[in-house]
Amino acid sequence: METKSADVNQGMFSKRNLIPRIVLRSLYMIFCGFFAAMLPFFGDISGVVGALGFIPLDFILPMLLYNMTYKPARSSFTYWINMFIMVVFTGVCLLGSFSSIRQLVLDASKFKLFSDDVVD
Repeated sequence: METKSADVNQGMFSKRNLIPRIVLRSLYMIFCGFFAAMLPFFGDISGVVGALGFIPLDFILPMLLYNMTYKPARSSFTYWINMFIMVVFTGVCLLGSFSSIRQLVLDASKFKLFSDDVVD
């Protein structure tokens, strides 16, 4: 968005660059705020994103990349502890994703657009 609306030959705070950035960012934030207010189930969506996104990126991928990069011997303690962590957190990821999607489906009947009621 900024590569299309800005001129790199002018300064970062020149009128040519500053005004489109303020307008586009403001419109983007208004859209995001409107969308967030329209769908009042942030907690359920946060659970799904956490289970499907953050657990693999934080606990599984680093161990996998370590084993792929450094190639520890299969008989080493490091290899097996990394494998243990990957297996355990793959299970946590699956259980978390199933339970958060289940909770989202159960709460779906209670959702109303622009509602200020918190879904339990």
